[in-house]
Amino acid sequence: MSDQAPCSAWAEITRRTTGLRLQRRGPRVDTGFTLIELLVVIALIAILASMLLPALGRAKGSARAVQCLGQVRQIGLAIRLYADDHDDELPRSQHSAFVHGQMTWGRAIAGNLGASTATWTNLLREVYHCPSDRRLMVWSYGLNVYFELGPDDDYLGKPQTWRKVGQIPRPSTTVELSENASSADHIMPNFWVTAADAVDVPDRRHLRRSNYSFVDGHAAARRLEETFDPERGVDAWNPITAP
Repeated sequence: MSDQAPCSAWAEITRRTTGLRLQRRGPRVDTGFTLIELLVVIALIAILASMLLPALGRAKGSARAVQCLGQVRQIGLAIRLYADDHDDELPRSQHSAFVHGQMTWGRAIAGNLGASTATWTNLLREVYHCPSDRRLMVWSYGLNVYFELGPDDDYLGKPQTWRKVGQIPRPSTTVELSENASSADHIMPNFWVTAADAVDVPDRRHLRRSNYSFVDGHAAARRLEETFDPERGVDAWNPITAP
């Protein structure tokens, strides 16, 4: 056999295996995006975001409203427990507590909310503060002042008073406490004449509703006109006119 035979055979094998590798490799595929394709994707993402963000905002608002309602319910039950321990009497607010030598309701019921009369101000950042209230360290809720009025005050129904739960004719429909837009810890509906006077009740925190607790201890979300609308004769704040 000549020396050229092995060389020729090796050359043939090399040629064939190289052809196989080229066939397997196949044509090159370009996986990159063009500028137009990228712009289309960005536009689609922007459209989806504009559709989803309002829905997410509403969901967060609903969650805050539910949390607020739960806090109002806690406060209402704490007030009821206070009355059970104090001869059926309701606590007082800043309106009259100091004159009578008593603690304001926020401090008086603190023990029923896991705090104490010494640490009650911590509740201004917790259960006493609505998560939708952008103000800091102020009352988000106010006590209905009708329960601490006396014969010397000006109100419909005087000289009758409603210091005790048992004196309130319809506890399940009489507002005890509601969300509050003022810096005080109470609301004075005895001075309201028209619906425009009820500026202390915020009606924009929870989609035109506010959260209320009633004397019997339950809580519910209501529109202002469901609790006070003199044109329709509705007044759930005054114990003698509550429906």
